[in-house]
Amino acid sequence: MYFLAFQWNSLEVAKLLVSSLTPILVIAIGLIINRNLKRLEFLQWKNQRVIEKRLSVFDELAPSLNDLLCYFTYVGCWKELKPVEVVKLKRQIDRIVHVNAPLFSPDFVSNYNNFINQCYSMYSGWGQDAKLRTLSQRRREATGANWDDNWNQCFSDINDCSDPATVKSSYIALMTCLSKELGVGLNEGNITSGHIPANLK
Repeated sequence: MYFLAFQWNSLEVAKLLVSSLTPILVIAIGLIINRNLKRLEFLQWKNQRVIEKRLSVFDELAPSLNDLLCYFTYVGCWKELKPVEVVKLKRQIDRIVHVNAPLFSPDFVSNYNNFINQCYSMYSGWGQDAKLRTLSQRRREATGANWDDNWNQCFSDINDCSDPATVKSSYIALMTCLSKELGVGLNEGNITSGHIPANLK
């Protein structure tokens, strides 16, 4: 009789424990879910802020990169750009890229450096500006009487000039990488870069 009473009491105690633990478990699970939702919300907010900043960098950078492409492949606005302006442009876009490099992958910075190295010859001497890795002859012809002989020092040696097709392909690689970094559905397969003239030499 005592044993049956003890069993009954143990069963009642177990039921009581289960019924009192259930709300505690529900609250604990609710807190865990809430914490995870807040963490997810924070990650989404952080990713959104990074994408917004990357888009801001894109807005600032893309027109200058396109100007470089035009200048070194003789398309679009290349005749409107003076050699000294193109030399100065490197410092401006270098600053934008390197200040914002932590927001992008190493792959983007690598593609950027590859494109810039196709456009400019660096380290030509202490205090010397980067040199333009492009032929000056056609530019001189296109500019005519407005050519300033001081611009000649802006250009690298004729043997150090980049092939416009290589400049174009490095630009496409850079912009493809940048569109992936933005992650906002840009069509990376639709990066236009104009047609390089066939009679450059």
